[in-house]
Amino acid sequence: MTAQNDLDISGTCLAFPFAELAAEMAQGELSGSIRLSNKDKKVIVYFRDGRLAFAVSNSRMTRLFDFVLQQKKLTKEQLVQLPSFSNDLQLAEQLLADGLLSESEKEMFFSAQVRAIVQDALSWSEGEWTITPLARVREGLHAEIDERAMLKEYGRSVSADVAATRFRTFDETFTLTVALTAIRDCSANEARVLVPLASAPQTVADIVAHTGFEGNEAFSALYSLWLGGLVVRSGWQSAIPAAKIPFLRAAKLELKREAIMPGIAPEEKPVEDDKETAADEPITLEAYLKRTESAKNFYEVLGVDPKCDGDALKDSYFALAKLFHPDKFRKEAPELTKRVHSAFAQLASAHEALRTPDSRELYDFKIRKDLEAANGASSTPGTPQETDQKLRQAIEEFEKGSQLLAKGDAAAAQVHLARAAHADPQNARYRAYYGSALSADDKHRHKAEGELQAAIKIDGSSAEYRMMLSHFFIKVKLLKRAEGELTRLLALYPNHREAREMLDSLK
Repeated sequence: MTAQNDLDISGTCLAFPFAELAAEMAQGELSGSIRLSNKDKKVIVYFRDGRLAFAVSNSRMTRLFDFVLQQKKLTKEQLVQLPSFSNDLQLAEQLLADGLLSESEKEMFFSAQVRAIVQDALSWSEGEWTITPLARVREGLHAEIDERAMLKEYGRSVSADVAATRFRTFDETFTLTVALTAIRDCSANEARVLVPLASAPQTVADIVAHTGFEGNEAFSALYSLWLGGLVVRSGWQSAIPAAKIPFLRAAKLELKREAIMPGIAPEEKPVEDDKETAADEPITLEAYLKRTESAKNFYEVLGVDPKCDGDALKDSYFALAKLFHPDKFRKEAPELTKRVHSAFAQLASAHEALRTPDSRELYDFKIRKDLEAANGASSTPGTPQETDQKLRQAIEEFEKGSQLLAKGDAAAAQVHLARAAHADPQNARYRAYYGSALSADDKHRHKAEGELQAAIKIDGSSAEYRMMLSHFFIKVKLLKRAEGELTRLLALYPNHREAREMLDSLK
């Protein structure tokens, strides 16, 4: 059960307010719960595939008992005659059985109750929270509320100056999630921001240049659009580390029912899944690493037939992720640890590319096009032979650059590392070391951060790259951002001694 506890993510409402957590759950299509506490107040909000499903609270003002009285559906005398119940679901079932409440009225009351709880949680500026993917609301329990509209209204209520503080860089990228013609509810500023997004994803800097907005106005419009689910946000410092999202989605467990605190409905709690792998015999670590390193496509990474169904893909991914998570190999030799991290990044990429029918179809189309290009253009620029030569040159340049960087000659290292990063831009290590070399010169601080962030975006599971970014933030005196990055690193690797000591020294 230790592995399951590692999936929990905790933080404060000051660093990440509930509205942003709910938006991240939606963007990641995650299931589970967000547990919030502020002094004696406690709230649990449940999500199912990114949608807000239910919410409960220990506040008397949000109990079903009080809702029924407020709506004058029943009198106090009638409620006093009812037996005592440990939670609102039991009370609702008794009211239904006694004919005091109809099914539609029960749903209406529960929806109003959940809406009030969520509105209250949105107002919290203090308190702590924990995201727990392994605590699910029981099947069949769902409140009909438009949480996206609530989140968007919350975003609009935040001042432009406050909204600007929720962004750390103009390099964040936003992508429109729906057709522009399908959007009905947007302000004038939001509409101006949506126009450039209709043609292609845009950075904040692009949007500011296109709209002519002052920075804060653009941030304010983007913040409400993102909370409302109309745009997807990428390249930012999130509460839920990108590297953890595949594992949060992979929490495919047998469930049992367990009652919790008074006034709160029964939830479903996890029991560890004993399924090991999709194959008859568990694969060894060495065989898994060799297969991943030699794989020509994502199907080979997962060890499945390209014609297999979606369930087989999921089962293979979940089993491999459980067996070979990098956390299990932290104490091994550095070279083995490096191979495990690299293999896991490949595994996560394979899962993401093949997770849905649409993404799988797009990936299959890309494979066919690449194969056609390789077969039909063997002597033209961009052939496999030319690509191999380019990658070999990138390796040589990286070795030269990393040696110079180790000797303290960052200026000379920049030249070689820039060539390596340019030749192989999807290599996280090249981008991270190039960013580290650039950070030695204050004139290149923005470009340095961009390269380090790019490395983390490519390989979010690397503790090394996150430490490099944390050192950079400390160097340029962005201490709050360093704290945030170290906190995210420790969420991935709770026993990382250097990160813990650095975070303690900052605090």
